[in-house]
Amino acid sequence: MDEIVGNSILFLLVGLVFTAYNLATHPDCQEKLIEEIDAILGKEPPNYDNVQKLEYLERVFCETLRLYPSACRTHRLAERDIVIEGYTVPKGTDISFPIYSIHRDPRFWENPTKFDPERFTPENKAKWHPYAYLPFGHGPRSCIGMRLALVEMRLAIVSILQQYRFKTCEETEVCKKLDPL
Repeated sequence: MDEIVGNSILFLLVGLVFTAYNLATHPDCQEKLIEEIDAILGKEPPNYDNVQKLEYLERVFCETLRLYPSACRTHRLAERDIVIEGYTVPKGTDISFPIYSIHRDPRFWENPTKFDPERFTPENKAKWHPYAYLPFGHGPRSCIGMRLALVEMRLAIVSILQQYRFKTCEETEVCKKLDPL
């Protein structure tokens, strides 16, 4: 149980830190998000129901999780022998999916290292490969705490932005390029 609680707190903090970083380094996105919060919530405290209405916030989180997924890879065991592009993968083989690299692969994402929440509009999402976005894994073995983590992140970020703004300082290092391998 302690491990579950510890991992939950870790994933929440990682998500919040990278969201704060992205908003601080992209003040235009932060202002757009604040405008949405003000328009929908005003001074009303965030709760489960009202944060669900914040569409731009959802895009900001999704883009943050694309660039900085909480799990860098996931694994599955091959249930049967399979041939993929001429290579035989025997049953029982551990297959690793490099989420971090997939999320930054230019075959799936235009300008993949750029923070762009507009990738997550319904129109843009409809164009994706179904396995190009895996911040919580995929299918029946995806992260069981995904919904809780997203609600907690929404509540925390909205609570902060109703009173404060994220800003960079002189010591803030803006990462220009990360190597996905």
